[in-house]
Amino acid sequence: MKIKNNILLLTSIALLSTTSCADWLDQEPLSNVSTGTYFRTAAEFESAANYLYSRVQGYNSKSSYDLWDNGTDLSYLYKSELTGNDAALASDDTYKEPYKELRHVNNLLERAAEYTGTESIDVSIGTAYFFRAWWHFNLLQRFGGITLALEAPNTNSEIVWGPRNSRYEVIASILSDLEEAQRLMASETKAATGNDGSLTIEAVCAFKARVCLFEGTWEKYNGRGSEDETNGDGTSVGAGTAMPEGYPSVNELLQMAQTEAAKFVSGGTYAGEYSIWMECEEHEIDAYDRMSYYYLFALEEADSNPYGATKASNNEAIFRKCYDYSLQVYGSSNITHSEPCGGSRKLMDMYLCTDGLPIHISPLFQGYGTFDSEFQNRDARMIASFKQVGHYYWCANAEYGLVANYSIAPDEDPNNTVFSPSLATYSAGQYNGQNGYAGRKFTQERERPTNQESADLMLIRYPEMLLVYAEATIELNGNISDGDLNNTINVIRQRAHIANLTNSLVNTYGLDMKEEIRRERTLELWGEGFRRTDLCRWGIAEIELSRPICTYYVEYEGVPTAMGTEDRPGYPGEPMYVPSVWVNNIVTSDMPQSTYTAGMPPVKAGSLIIEAENNRNFSKKNYLMAIPTNEIELNGQLLQNPQW
Repeated sequence: MKIKNNILLLTSIALLSTTSCADWLDQEPLSNVSTGTYFRTAAEFESAANYLYSRVQGYNSKSSYDLWDNGTDLSYLYKSELTGNDAALASDDTYKEPYKELRHVNNLLERAAEYTGTESIDVSIGTAYFFRAWWHFNLLQRFGGITLALEAPNTNSEIVWGPRNSRYEVIASILSDLEEAQRLMASETKAATGNDGSLTIEAVCAFKARVCLFEGTWEKYNGRGSEDETNGDGTSVGAGTAMPEGYPSVNELLQMAQTEAAKFVSGGTYAGEYSIWMECEEHEIDAYDRMSYYYLFALEEADSNPYGATKASNNEAIFRKCYDYSLQVYGSSNITHSEPCGGSRKLMDMYLCTDGLPIHISPLFQGYGTFDSEFQNRDARMIASFKQVGHYYWCANAEYGLVANYSIAPDEDPNNTVFSPSLATYSAGQYNGQNGYAGRKFTQERERPTNQESADLMLIRYPEMLLVYAEATIELNGNISDGDLNNTINVIRQRAHIANLTNSLVNTYGLDMKEEIRRERTLELWGEGFRRTDLCRWGIAEIELSRPICTYYVEYEGVPTAMGTEDRPGYPGEPMYVPSVWVNNIVTSDMPQSTYTAGMPPVKAGSLIIEAENNRNFSKKNYLMAIPTNEIELNGQLLQNPQW
């Protein structure tokens, strides 16, 4: 199912607009669904399958609830549901929207069973199986066991009036669907589709690796059956613990994750097809050196970066949502203006120095004394992802700087804007873009109207597969060889420009290999919607998400920093920091930032607190969100999740 011009979304909509399928898709009431005059030819099945792709989450989708990682321990941007203080919602789009998409998926599968044509529709069927697994997994991550949608519903369907399935029944269904998708889509390779953004066999395998790692580690660290308190008994509360016959063990789930991810590791079936995107590394203007990680997420046409790279060079995306500015297919989200991936003190302190050591161990760390000293000798992803105080940046939004002129460095234009946060105000529990580390990831530099950024959203990237393999390996074996590290973690670190992770380094400095692999995953995938679910599957979310959220140091080890003493760059006479504003929101003694105390420094006296600990009450209950109360009122067989 090859879609031309790297813009499957627009093509699929155009195809549908010429057929009666558009009428079917527009119908919401179940009683009105009619497909009797459609699904007669292979082309019609292909159009319907393309529509399924067009519905996958984008930058502003109702069903995208974790993109940007806001509200987590690593973001200064507030998100109420991760405080642990919210009540159950009456209605929740992240519950409703996947079921809407599953109806379209199941319609295609049911019509396929009646198809009598001679042309193959295997790829269309495989696409439907993939998306049935995709939407069920979205629901599982958020709500645990849910009612499986395995048929197009009518007013008498179990999906409408039936009880919830256990998480184990949901996972079994997801794995079964993905096996069918693998069988049916074997010919749909990256090479065969021209890397145009189409769904491929590689994407199916990669998604299966993601699912198996998630569930294997969830069950390892949260327990199985009644050991996992999020399940409930299925009689009075929760989805219960019913386990299908032949359900895989924890080790079998981890082995499946390792097997699928191994296809992308050196020597694997698909390893030669994918690579870390490093098109923006060495430039005659120093300001553009080692910026591949930044420009990867802003990649559009050749003028979207100082190297002239285009989307055609992106061999890192395994599965993506495609946009195209020239065809007016936009992300439709105010990304550049909102700078959604803002960082916390903890995230800044997670980035390693270039020698591969944590900042409290490395002799290369330059401290916090000046505006930008903590950025020196650090992981290139830190510099690419966050603005440094006193530095100049191009920006597609005039509020934050001039649009890019790549013939010069950003600080060479006297009209450009210097980055200058403000610690003169404080608003507890609210978005305050002046208090935290301003994020650059996903933002644009060249001229773009608001909401018209059009970089592709990469839903599965090659580095994730390398990380899945490394994590599954150490979870299975308790150790990982330097050879496996060189083929996974250290491939990613090439772009980060930090030293290799080795067993010798870990042993010499008293670090923990599993935690270092988790650190690498956290930093590489930051802002892409993994942090909350990662903490939950590792069984540490109630600890990590209940700590205060901190930001800049105005004093460190008794010595005032530039953030606490100097004027805002670009605003002479205006102090950066007003002490009276923060009198009750400043760290007064050392506090651990992480359960991984050997590899993370504590936050020390003098760091400002953006969100106080007493507002952070995330608990085991919050590992799963509440089933919307409106749904329970409509269907008396739906039971609420435990403790909600």
